[in-house]
Amino acid sequence: MSALSKSLILFSFLLFLQTVEAKSFERRQRVIHIESETNWNTSWYSNSDGKRASLDKVIQSLKTSRTGKLILEKASLKARSVGLTLRDVIDVGNSSLTDTTLIRKFSPDNPGEIHYQTKSKVYLNKGLSFKDAVLDLAHELTHYSYRDPFNPYVSKFTVDQFVSSVIEGRGGEVDAYLIECRVLKELRPTSFNSSSNCKNVIDPISGEFSKELGIEKFYDVGQYFGNFDEILNKYGWKKTRFPKLGKGEALYISSAYGLPYPVAALSEFTTIMGKACENDYNRLAMMRDGLSTNSRFPASVAHGKFKSLYASYKTRCSQFRP
Repeated sequence: MSALSKSLILFSFLLFLQTVEAKSFERRQRVIHIESETNWNTSWYSNSDGKRASLDKVIQSLKTSRTGKLILEKASLKARSVGLTLRDVIDVGNSSLTDTTLIRKFSPDNPGEIHYQTKSKVYLNKGLSFKDAVLDLAHELTHYSYRDPFNPYVSKFTVDQFVSSVIEGRGGEVDAYLIECRVLKELRPTSFNSSSNCKNVIDPISGEFSKELGIEKFYDVGQYFGNFDEILNKYGWKKTRFPKLGKGEALYISSAYGLPYPVAALSEFTTIMGKACENDYNRLAMMRDGLSTNSRFPASVAHGKFKSLYASYKTRCSQFRP
């Protein structure tokens, strides 16, 4: 091989290396540019941009996470199943939560025929940083997409089953937190490694996220153990129904109640059941008063419907009777 050929080969190789280095530097520059586009420490909600534009920025950022994209797609499918878009079910609020409204519809032709309908909406706390807004949206959309709404009028849930479903059930608090942590790790690994409670739910041996560890941590109530006992004593429930309850430091607090999740779930159950039982008590009173005057239905049918509702009321409302 001539000296000229060797020089040409060397020149071509050096030119190839320069091209690769230039492309590699360009890729690094692009990554730096993307990460600097949004300051995750500033407020996500901008009065000048308005509600829709502010929410769109959070949604687009969540979409850049693989896990976030999947939960957005799942939430979109659920919204479409009731004739809505994803944007229809997300709004701005004073706290981040998934609000589900239960609607009872009574048939005018049949007093025992009742139809139930639920409507859910996700609210994102307008006072959060951009980082926390992205994580909260992932968290709440997990509830929206996977959790089955609680119907206090027909549910067979006991208090311990309700608390369990809220914390460790499908789409419950542990599931939502694990999704939130996955999103943080995918979008901001440095933040995840340096200052996140998400490390508490990683198995030290496998290095993977652990739902079992999450359940253990979420049942810790720490200094709020007395609050839990107080509610149990008020309604005559035994503590043995909650074997997973722990006295460790309460690291995970419900934003809606400002309490550890077991205490918050217990409070939510008493509030929901108290209202539902009050409604049924009033309905029973109306049915009883109308038994002798209502000529639209045979007496045997009216009495049968009354007895059926009263039996359900007694089963569900022994601790909640007015």
